[in-house]
Amino acid sequence: MGSSSSQSADVAGPTQLEDKYYPEWIKNPENIKDLSGRVALITGVSTSSGLGFYATKALAARGAQCVITVRNVEKGNAVKADLEAKLKEEGASAKPIAVMKMDNCDFESVRSFAEEFKKQYDRLDIVCNNAGVMGLDVQMTKDGYDIQIQTNHLSHFLMTARLWPLLKSTAEKYGDVTLTQVSSGASEKGGPTVDTSDLNNPHPSHGLLLYLAPFVLGGTTGHWARYGQSKLANVLFANELQRRLKAAGLGEKMKSSSCHPGLAATNLQITTQKGGGMKDGAGYQKGGQSCADGSLPLVMAVAHPTLCEGGAYYGPAEGRTGAPIKTTNANPMAYDEAVAKALWEASEKAVGEEFKL
Repeated sequence: MGSSSSQSADVAGPTQLEDKYYPEWIKNPENIKDLSGRVALITGVSTSSGLGFYATKALAARGAQCVITVRNVEKGNAVKADLEAKLKEEGASAKPIAVMKMDNCDFESVRSFAEEFKKQYDRLDIVCNNAGVMGLDVQMTKDGYDIQIQTNHLSHFLMTARLWPLLKSTAEKYGDVTLTQVSSGASEKGGPTVDTSDLNNPHPSHGLLLYLAPFVLGGTTGHWARYGQSKLANVLFANELQRRLKAAGLGEKMKSSSCHPGLAATNLQITTQKGGGMKDGAGYQKGGQSCADGSLPLVMAVAHPTLCEGGAYYGPAEGRTGAPIKTTNANPMAYDEAVAKALWEASEKAVGEEFKL
């Protein structure tokens, strides 16, 4: 269903949409706590037209030392320069943005990043697992996993496990650590599932509505079933991590959540179109909201003074668009504890390491 043939590299976008909420929302201290002295890690900030860019800008403006991860350090330094220029232009006395290399398609790169991070920083207060890909053909990484499940879930699972000692010590010393997994409405729409017995299943099961995806978006049902699986895995991981934090007596000091940006006009849809997974990424974005507005659920999840809650799910008020709110994932599997436990165990097996709290 649908074509997965590659599109021309000359694809327009992303669509520039008006920021309806972001400029005022991030200036209000009732929305973002004072983050002075805190260290925030945001993965996958490789472009100035991505969610991570605007989330980083918001956190840095409130005093956080922000560390961004990228596959290409040269591109990362260009994003850093853009971030710092915009912060200066807006009068924010932000700390310099730090750029570190991490390739989510390579477990060894993730391990190297985590070890280097622990050498450079003695605390870690905020984690936004934001790096992601969408609607791509089946591609196996050097580690033997499909690019969508590895980039979107497995590498973040491994990174969080490797950084766990630092996260725990920060929570025990300062008592306020927040982590969020950036999911998607695709974790809900069309009833995707997670095949914990085979994370490389090229077509994990799903509901009837997902068969419409190729006609609405382009690509094939396989593209979107695997993407939905990876984004549902984000929510399951966040919720299982919160349950384990509570069992370890850390539920009040550390909060694990998930969020989604709605239909945010980012470079993600354009990249998907270039790979053959969408027909018209920029056109599809016209029904959504700006990239900056889409970043606000991420910021709310990790930095809101009163609404940061373990096990919570954040997104735009109207689903695709709107101001950020605490909401509920409509996929019943997102709250299935047996599936979440099975995914945790399957993830440990995939990365070859136990993640014990």
